[in-house]
Amino acid sequence: MIDFDAEIEQVLDGPPSRLAFRAVCAALLRAGCPERLVSRCEVRLASWPDEVREASWSWLAALKAGHSKPTWRLVRSLSPQSVRNGTVDPALPDPRSCAEVRGVTRLDLGWYASEQLEVLAATLDNWENLRSVRIGGLTGSDGELVARIAGHEALTRLESLSLVGVDEDMWHFKKPPFSPPEGRTWQLRHVGLRAPDLVHLLGSGRVPNLRSVDVLVCSAQEALDLAARPELARLDRLAIGFRCGKNGRQPLWKPYFGNVIDEDDDAAEAFFARADLTGLRSLVVRGTPMGLGREGLGERGVDAIVAGGVLRRLTELTLELLPVGDAAIARVLDAIDAERMEKLVLTDLVATDRTATALAAAGVLPRLRHLDLSRCRLGAEGARELAAGVRLPALEHLDLSGRESGSPYYARPDIQPVGDAAAEAWASSDNATKLTHLRLAATGLSAGGLTALMTSERLPELGTLDVACNPVGSWPTALQDAPVWRTVRSLNLADCGLGDADIRSLASTTSAPRLHSVSLAYNSVGSQGARALAAWALLPQLRELDLHDNIIGDDGLTDLATSRAAQRLLELDLEQDCWNPGARDDRKPLPAAVVDPASFPSLDAIFLGMVDEYHGSRYSCGFPTRVREEIVSAPGTRPELIAFLTHLETDDFEDDEDDTGPDEDSDLDDHDFRTERAARHAELFDEARDFARRMIEGDIGWPPPEEPEKGAASDGG
Repeated sequence: MIDFDAEIEQVLDGPPSRLAFRAVCAALLRAGCPERLVSRCEVRLASWPDEVREASWSWLAALKAGHSKPTWRLVRSLSPQSVRNGTVDPALPDPRSCAEVRGVTRLDLGWYASEQLEVLAATLDNWENLRSVRIGGLTGSDGELVARIAGHEALTRLESLSLVGVDEDMWHFKKPPFSPPEGRTWQLRHVGLRAPDLVHLLGSGRVPNLRSVDVLVCSAQEALDLAARPELARLDRLAIGFRCGKNGRQPLWKPYFGNVIDEDDDAAEAFFARADLTGLRSLVVRGTPMGLGREGLGERGVDAIVAGGVLRRLTELTLELLPVGDAAIARVLDAIDAERMEKLVLTDLVATDRTATALAAAGVLPRLRHLDLSRCRLGAEGARELAAGVRLPALEHLDLSGRESGSPYYARPDIQPVGDAAAEAWASSDNATKLTHLRLAATGLSAGGLTALMTSERLPELGTLDVACNPVGSWPTALQDAPVWRTVRSLNLADCGLGDADIRSLASTTSAPRLHSVSLAYNSVGSQGARALAAWALLPQLRELDLHDNIIGDDGLTDLATSRAAQRLLELDLEQDCWNPGARDDRKPLPAAVVDPASFPSLDAIFLGMVDEYHGSRYSCGFPTRVREEIVSAPGTRPELIAFLTHLETDDFEDDEDDTGPDEDSDLDDHDFRTERAARHAELFDEARDFARRMIEGDIGWPPPEEPEKGAASDGG
């Protein structure tokens, strides 16, 4: 008999997360939701951030399909947008008719969510507990809706309103103005706006509590106008993106330095020379991605930040997606106060081992908890220097990853070539003893480097280990009782070249008391591997299992389901890409056991069928149309399955039962990334290492010389 009280207490005693919140709700449902237990959870969850008490897409889709559940009373955050290919977002519920959402304090509407915004504009007064609203990708066509929201009296209750983020580029769409009329004082502590709207809001005197801002600046004049606002001195956090020009040049699928935008440098100089940022403790400056490079302010703009004097006061600094190299970064590191810094994020810069040397020159960063140098150009020496050349006694989060590929059928990773040397150095580093999160995805890690990490006794607190997108190639049997199993909660092994034999080796581990999430996406797990997972002693404790785009046959799926072992599994991904040569025949329905509620009794999200990850579309859902309709209408169908099957884009479905099957002339093996995975990784690793060497030697090689205008005379002609 399951002790649900003890199970729930164990989750509540762990770190708050969205997955943990879903686990609490699932255990309550399996326990029958007794009032005493639900009330106890309400009390305990009050100390959790509202953003992790989230009802995700699958919950909202089930609610839209007519399936509620008692645990909705615990929800405080909604995120209705799906990130899954070929799925449809459910409409934002109306709190006037949907009691389940009346306790919500936070709405994240997602990107380009005009329909959701329209519902919010019509119902904003009725979200009585709402305190935070975020939407991205607003366009000029949203102007009327934004104007309606700007005039709502309900805005006086909000503490956070994000209509613009620094992850937007401003190249394709104009942003609608946000011009609220004069009125009562607002409670806002955070806003995300275009610079002119922020200047207007600051000047109105209506936001005396404002302490955090995301802002996009699109000209030097906007920078001057914003810098002139004395209210900036009250901010403790500023995230700023300069979007004053555009270049757009890139070498296709090749790493390069990036494009410096002179207009962005001009605006940065104007702003940081004049803005009063005396209260600032956290600064984010972000450019934009451009192919395998970046675009935005360059060395001159970074020097303006240094000259402005703000860096010495910061406890958190983020520079991201900027075309700047080691010399400029070294001046930044020299300007910070190493004694104060708690979070340092230098991502997607042209930073090589010389940046590691500059960081190590500080000697010790006693309060640094979070260090992110991902998507840069560090190598083995830089990784070693960070592990042994500087003291980081408080470090909890380390990210040295490269840029992952997304779908490996259609894209390539951009490697940060630290390789096994990084794993070996950190496995023996005194700086690793407090690490809870370690990411080494897309770094060239092999089975040797993985073994060094897993068998290390210097990682006694490690909870998250991400080694995705690496040529690991095998799971050594020596890892069966490795020390890291004692603490790890989340293990990401996506796209690591693992097959059935490796899964059998993985499943030989019988004790990992905190493990809850495993990703094996984009590997070569077949039916034998599925059987090994079905018999795995740790399967009963998993909350999340990602088997996306593997090659499991119906017999393996049946064995996994009928094992009845995955009693706590919340999310299961069995989708396959259309270019997978080992994909199951999607003209046939999935085995009934896969969707039997008894197989995965706690499941609240399931993803099935065939997708096209290049076009973002869906070819099937795991069942032919006739069968799908029968399942949806059957009285005993589980709500999460109905949620999935009723929120799909079916225009591209190719699931007719009389279909003749795949085109025999198409050779799927030619498109399978698995066939030359190891050789491809080696090639990309060498390319990344060579690029870093050229950057160190000053051989930037970018931008290329301008092509002469057509008809212009050439030299010596």
